[in-house]
Amino acid sequence: MRIAGLVLAGGSGQRMGAEKALITLGGQTLLSHVVARLAPQVKVLALSANGDPARFDDLGLPVLADPESELGAGPMVGVRAGLRWADAEGAQALVTVAVDTPFLPTNLAVRLLATGGAAYAKNAGRAHYTAALWLTADLARFDRLFETGERRMRPYLEGAHVVDFPGTPDPFTNINTQADLARAEAALGGGAV
Repeated sequence: MRIAGLVLAGGSGQRMGAEKALITLGGQTLLSHVVARLAPQVKVLALSANGDPARFDDLGLPVLADPESELGAGPMVGVRAGLRWADAEGAQALVTVAVDTPFLPTNLAVRLLATGGAAYAKNAGRAHYTAALWLTADLARFDRLFETGERRMRPYLEGAHVVDFPGTPDPFTNINTQADLARAEAALGGGAV
């Protein structure tokens, strides 16, 4: 099965006060951390981001922007665009991750794919819907649901497998605030991740 990957970076980063993709952690951007972990797990990789795509030229990745009518409508808009792109790339599945999860597992795609269908990650009882495997075969169903106005991720993952990724710290920890960034720096410096 050909698997594509998509880094979801279309949010505004209001709580951080800056664009999350470009925030530095341990001398590298969050985007660089996530790309380094996800790229080896997939055949092709793209970025879901809005604004001027030139700021990501150094990565050499396709940048998928949300339609203007859907700006700010949430990550499902990016997932849908990513599925269309993945399908055009000949992929049967798309693994998505959020740009603010720099410690995501290096076996994420393999573990999700092993379920044999759509799946999402969980740690310590907490669902991580952005860390998911989506099937391009589900595009028509997603389009129908999308047309109803549904933008939350959970309904699109109805019936999907759940894959537990145990461990501390949570490998899907989001960096949403400066305090989160400081904790991530400490974890990185202390070798906890």
